[in-house]
Amino acid sequence: MIISCRWLSRYIELPADLNLLVQTLTFSGIEVEAVKPLPELPAGVVAAKVLSAEPIPGTDHLQVCSVEFGAGEPAQVVCGAPNCKAGMISVLALPGTELPGLTIKTATLRGVESRGMLCSERELGLSDNHAGIIELDASTPAGSSVNEIYELPDTILELEITPNRPDLLGYTGIARDLSASLGKPLRLPPVEHLPGEPSEETALTLVLEDPLKCPRYTARLLDGVNVKESPQWLKTALVKSGLRPINNIVDVTNFVMLELGHPLHAFDYGKLQPLDPSDGHPAVVARQARPEEEFVALDGKNLRLNPGDLVIADGRDASALAGVMGGKDTAISAATTSIVLEAACFQPGSIRATSYKHKLSTDSSYRFERHLSPHYVDLVSDRAVQLFLETAGGKVCNELYDAWPEPLKPRYLAVRPCRFRQLIGYELAGEEIIRYLEALGCEFIQYGAWIDGLIEDTSLIHCHHLEEEKAGKTEFSEIDCVHSLFFRIPPQRVDITREADLLEELARLAGYERIPRKKEAPRIMDRHAFRIRRGIEDWFADASFHETLNYSFCDPAQLADLALEPAETEAKLFRLVNPQSSNQSAMRITLLPQLLDNLRYNLNHGERNLKLMELGKVYLKEGDSQAEYLSFAAVLTGKMDPEHWSAAGKAIDFYQVKGLVEGLLRLLGVQETNTAALERPWLSAGDNLGFYAEDRVIASCGRLKTRVAQNFGIDLTLLKQDIWVIELDVDLLIDLTRGREKIFRELPRHPAVTRDLSFLIKTGVAYAEIAAAIKAVNPDLIRDVSIFDQYLGQQVPEGFRSMSLRIVVQDSEKTLTDERVDQVLASVREMLFRAWQINMR
Repeated sequence: MIISCRWLSRYIELPADLNLLVQTLTFSGIEVEAVKPLPELPAGVVAAKVLSAEPIPGTDHLQVCSVEFGAGEPAQVVCGAPNCKAGMISVLALPGTELPGLTIKTATLRGVESRGMLCSERELGLSDNHAGIIELDASTPAGSSVNEIYELPDTILELEITPNRPDLLGYTGIARDLSASLGKPLRLPPVEHLPGEPSEETALTLVLEDPLKCPRYTARLLDGVNVKESPQWLKTALVKSGLRPINNIVDVTNFVMLELGHPLHAFDYGKLQPLDPSDGHPAVVARQARPEEEFVALDGKNLRLNPGDLVIADGRDASALAGVMGGKDTAISAATTSIVLEAACFQPGSIRATSYKHKLSTDSSYRFERHLSPHYVDLVSDRAVQLFLETAGGKVCNELYDAWPEPLKPRYLAVRPCRFRQLIGYELAGEEIIRYLEALGCEFIQYGAWIDGLIEDTSLIHCHHLEEEKAGKTEFSEIDCVHSLFFRIPPQRVDITREADLLEELARLAGYERIPRKKEAPRIMDRHAFRIRRGIEDWFADASFHETLNYSFCDPAQLADLALEPAETEAKLFRLVNPQSSNQSAMRITLLPQLLDNLRYNLNHGERNLKLMELGKVYLKEGDSQAEYLSFAAVLTGKMDPEHWSAAGKAIDFYQVKGLVEGLLRLLGVQETNTAALERPWLSAGDNLGFYAEDRVIASCGRLKTRVAQNFGIDLTLLKQDIWVIELDVDLLIDLTRGREKIFRELPRHPAVTRDLSFLIKTGVAYAEIAAAIKAVNPDLIRDVSIFDQYLGQQVPEGFRSMSLRIVVQDSEKTLTDERVDQVLASVREMLFRAWQINMR
């Protein structure tokens, strides 16, 4: 729901601080989804009269206009709007005026000089309407301030109303809720019932055939109305609330719907057919649709209805799809002189089903689906009649036609302050309870144990403490229970049906911050560290790794099998004083030996495609102190994917292992990494890689040396497949990602351009350095750099390699031209030559 703060301020004095208003609404249960300021327009934006509008030869839509704006000679303006015509009053922006995203300048169009621009609502930032230029009321003087006309500055709020609060679907409902929250008086518009003049000629037959789906239906007749353009104040109110002005009759029904929250509809009286031709009076019948009944809606859609749909018909055909949309055949037109004003209430489920079935969602159906009360139908009708007479003239014929078979009975509820204390947690005085609930429209009846003599039908009183007493569930003394406050519930609050609902309202209005906070239990775990650990385990589990769980003790001899230096190992090693066995005589300083034991065991039992991992602690001696670190290690061998008849399995290679590590780092949000060869005594010199962040190794991967594998009883010459190793410093990953926020980025709206380039590159230059340097040339446009081919061989000089790169270029603001892409790529080639003397092939 979109509302204007200027319009809302007619009903209640708003806080001067916008943030306070937003906070009050939000903590009152009315979520503010968006805030759009409408700033004051510059002085160069004024009302102007189009004196003449002549077509420009050679164009099919441009006109040269002479525009009077109240100061000096008329301005010559070129305009292409379809509704531009001589005599209209519009809005002119003079040269030098700054509009949202646009500066007005003197320009030449088709050889004709244009000194200014006639504006649409979108160009002024008022709405998204760009179908034509603004057409102001004909009585608006040229040169008038547009800020006064549109009541600027203003602020537009987009609100999310929960389905259980239909009373908030109008300005007055929101104002009433704010009145209770802020303690400020509510200023409701004065509504007076205007009696109609008896008329036999302008009469109506009203029939209510389905009171279950239409509990109440009312109609008023107005004759002699003049359908025309709405006054400017009315159009401004609708535009700011997101609706398009149509004519004064339709606009009044929309205005009242926004103001009071209850939809209305107006029929052309002259287009309605009678039930009985001999009677001659047009009829309005609320009935179910006939099987396969055809109906043409206001938007021109041809609908085929069924008996589940409720329609408002005349004596012959359906005139409106009840609560959803009116019909084209009985719509208001410029020729309309008499109208039937519908103010009704419909069963929410019926409206929801019809709207969903016919894919019609309107402002009317949105409100009726949320269970509007039939009690205020006559009030809404009276308000619309007042505005009809003010904007369209005419007279009211006859009294209100009202079909209401079962009028609502008043609802009464009892509130116990002791119950508030038990559920909410603090005391709220009776005077405060009365003040808050009366501000919401509840009528205070009496303070005591029961209402004596004030209400004839005591079955209407819902007194929950008496029900609890009968069920034996009450926890209060007799003294507590007699201190009850009785209220009459306003009919529009269909969501308040029991004492707990009133207690919830009191807690909301008194302020959730008053609810005492219980002392939070201290956290005994690092939630961020847990998420990172779980993320690592899930990532490798999704890649078909099996988790192992080994002892924290190790065999010191196996550390020598990893080719570690004995002296360096001994300095880090914790030996147990009384070990159970020699192969568990020290605390482990790496996870690899035990993983390699697990790998050997499975290979000896016939498994060839293996992926094993372990995340656990390692224990290191650091001088005179000791330290525990979280570490992760994985070993894998064989084929990456299971064999399948449709494709031969591919053996695991270096790039697949590297991709596993890179994918995990991206998932964890570690983007600023560098890569370089990393010396590890158990890894082959040519096939290893270290990942660095802040000059510290966070991950490594590589191929296990043949000699190290043999030390662990694995003969690679017989196995004929490589063993790959991955290691992660989990504690460092946790520290690097702590406090990092996820940043939302919009999906690109404009297409990307992909270019493939091949370069001759020295073998000593790392691809990672090249990719980072290319992105740095223009980070805003170069979105991705990837290698898709590399060639060493004939026609490539010795000491060089041919590398083919795919560069993706994309602008978030506009579609890139070929010229702009070529400029970016030229800068890339120039940078590569300057940095490494790299040339294109």
